[in-house]
Amino acid sequence: MAAGCGSDQVSEPGISGADTGATRQISGNWAAILHQKGLGPFQIAVDITADGTARVAYSGIECGGDWSLDGVQTSAPPRYVFAERISEGAGDTCKGTGTVSLSPIQRNSPNEPAYSRMRYRFTGGGVESRGLLRRTDTSRMDKVFGQAGLSPP
Repeated sequence: MAAGCGSDQVSEPGISGADTGATRQISGNWAAILHQKGLGPFQIAVDITADGTARVAYSGIECGGDWSLDGVQTSAPPRYVFAERISEGAGDTCKGTGTVSLSPIQRNSPNEPAYSRMRYRFTGGGVESRGLLRRTDTSRMDKVFGQAGLSPP
């Protein structure tokens, strides 16, 4: 089982509900190399919108789907918790749900997006994967979405 192929969704304590625009500071294109026990490193690409939704693709399992914001932990910096639903792609079993937690770790200059890196953690169905998301360009997004058998966002 790989990231995006879990089946458990668990609410986390200390997480407040999602407000409109809650993900404004992390909106945009992100990519990373993920690590998961039992699998070689694989890629993720995700397009996060300011309204708390996202479209995601994973190269290693050739699947993708959607994220919806469950809530934000009001720490400094905040931690964003999304429900993930995998539903499409070229892989054999592109179905599953889980929880994605994003923790920003670096602020940028005032004229740039609020964060440039985030810790990524997926849990679901007894699976956990981790990585360090970085802002990315359209070409990397297109590559990962293409490997997953999906149209780019």
